[in-house]
Amino acid sequence: QDESLLHCIGLLTTIKKLRGRGIDAEAEAGDKILDSILATAASTGDVTLSSLVNVMKLEVFVFYQEWKDAIDLVRKAGNVRQFLTGFFHSVRYTFLEALTYLKAAESASGWKRRQMKKCALQTIQLIRGWAKNG
Repeated sequence: QDESLLHCIGLLTTIKKLRGRGIDAEAEAGDKILDSILATAASTGDVTLSSLVNVMKLEVFVFYQEWKDAIDLVRKAGNVRQFLTGFFHSVRYTFLEALTYLKAAESASGWKRRQMKKCALQTIQLIRGWAKNG
């Protein structure tokens, strides 16, 4: 039930931003709810809940092409895959992580660009391994 509620909060935040009415107040309310859930999860040590919230936030950032926020979240969140309960969530996060690294590499240059591409390739190799192994 809690996971369903979390999923609904992420969807409602996205819908409110898409509607274009009251973007600031309503979208910020959804972001504050997610941040509050994340803070509660951190204080109680619930890494599964914080991982789910990070996946939802990453989905919203990618949907709105907020690549800087997305890459900051990916770096801050760490290895979320090991704490996600469902296979769907870990695959979804891995795909979004690879996409985020690739898009961040497009706007970077030099050493930073190579680092982003390397991280994207590692993540893509992980997805290919899953596909190969079934």
